[in-house]
Amino acid sequence: MKDSFSIIVAVILLVILIIILPLYNYFERQDDMSYNVALKTVTMFVDEVAENGYLDQNMYDKFIERLSSTGNSYDIEVEAQKRVITVDPNNTSTDEDNKTFIEQYKSYYNKDIFNDDSGQTSTVIAKDNTLRNNAFFFDVGDKFYVKVKNTNTTMAAALLSAIISSTPKEKINISYGATIKNNNWENTLVSQLYQSDILVTMKLENANEPEENNGFPEYNFNNPQDRILKFKVRVLNADDTNIASKVTDNIRLVGTNPNCYISPSSISEGSDEGEYIVEFVLDENKTNNYFSDKQYNIFQCFLPANSIQGKFSKNSSASSEKIAIKINESVTIPEV
Repeated sequence: MKDSFSIIVAVILLVILIIILPLYNYFERQDDMSYNVALKTVTMFVDEVAENGYLDQNMYDKFIERLSSTGNSYDIEVEAQKRVITVDPNNTSTDEDNKTFIEQYKSYYNKDIFNDDSGQTSTVIAKDNTLRNNAFFFDVGDKFYVKVKNTNTTMAAALLSAIISSTPKEKINISYGATIKNNNWENTLVSQLYQSDILVTMKLENANEPEENNGFPEYNFNNPQDRILKFKVRVLNADDTNIASKVTDNIRLVGTNPNCYISPSSISEGSDEGEYIVEFVLDENKTNNYFSDKQYNIFQCFLPANSIQGKFSKNSSASSEKIAIKINESVTIPEV
């Protein structure tokens, strides 16, 4: 009996030495390669954000795509620390020159940076995260951290756990961070990024009911009242000064056929925060400018990108609903 037990133990040890250990070494090397790929991917991603000063959806998607080459699934934690300078509350001096300041950081995590649920799943992460407003912006001196760890059990971990049951399944656990070096988004074509911090909306105040045949509210140029168009423009979350003047300088009533750009005749502040009433008065002597040889034109109120500065970015372009202005009442605008 004793000899039989010894033989069984010897056979088990022989199996471990001849089969399991070589397999474990092979899969352990696979995990090492996956770790190196994941480490390079994380460092490239964080360094790219630090160099550019923003994180957009395209950068994040490429990061996930590179991680997928390892064949593992991951838990990804993202943290953005934005630097905030505040007056030292312990300094009671009333002299502005003698005031001291404290450097603090406000942290933003996955729940602050990504949408709650994209409705998509991934083999790499539990769900495909989509950025809120498609971009997150930093200032120089802010910090960005990423932590990645695998959630699947690799073959090396599975083999080892067969021998040692308490073996942890995390073979890849990487934490890396960097300080933001540049604000390259200031030089980026802002139209390529969806700007989250400045929201511009515009709505026609004296809108007619849309016509059934084409869906556009129609206006008769021969009617003097129809030549006065008032748009309510709202500019939210902007830190810029003199916004009213910049709206006046940049906003236009734009016609598509032919191309014409009409400047506002007046702008006044509305009753709500960030609200402006922009009025366009069409000149009855400029029929050719508005219509050329056409019988009607389709117009939109339009504010181009980069007109108004915010804390982290400038505004993206914004436009109103389309309206149709025809030369006279007898003109029929074709269906769209």
